[in-house]
Amino acid sequence: MTGWPDFARALADELIAAPDTTVLVIGEAAPSGSRRFAQFRKTSEFVLAELTGNEWLDPASRPGDEGWRAISRAGWRRPDQDHCDNWWAEFPAPVGTDQYRRIAAITVTGLRDGFGITAPSALSYQGWAENSGGSLHLPTLGIPDAT
Repeated sequence: MTGWPDFARALADELIAAPDTTVLVIGEAAPSGSRRFAQFRKTSEFVLAELTGNEWLDPASRPGDEGWRAISRAGWRRPDQDHCDNWWAEFPAPVGTDQYRRIAAITVTGLRDGFGITAPSALSYQGWAENSGGSLHLPTLGIPDAT
């Protein structure tokens, strides 16, 4: 993987292909110690995307005002208790290709412009299909599986 545009394309493609019981968490690879992540839940009714809210970040890991503005401008909704104090975006089913690309684009904006993560190579993922107990193998993301 060479950069954010390739990562965004791969994320959209992997989410499209993932089963309707998918949970995917993409965050900074160990040993960063930071809890900056994006997570996704795909069901037959919606795709929910979340970014870590301030509540969960150490002060040194929190974006500055410009980072929060970038996240907000990208279309993320403000953290609230219903979303565990995380930024969130929900896409009701049926979710089409353009919406998956939008999910990937706002995720890149959040991770790169909001959190200041310099490259996808700083990330790893964990993914699984609920109710089947199986881990997801997502090689086109170009980042390591953290499990």
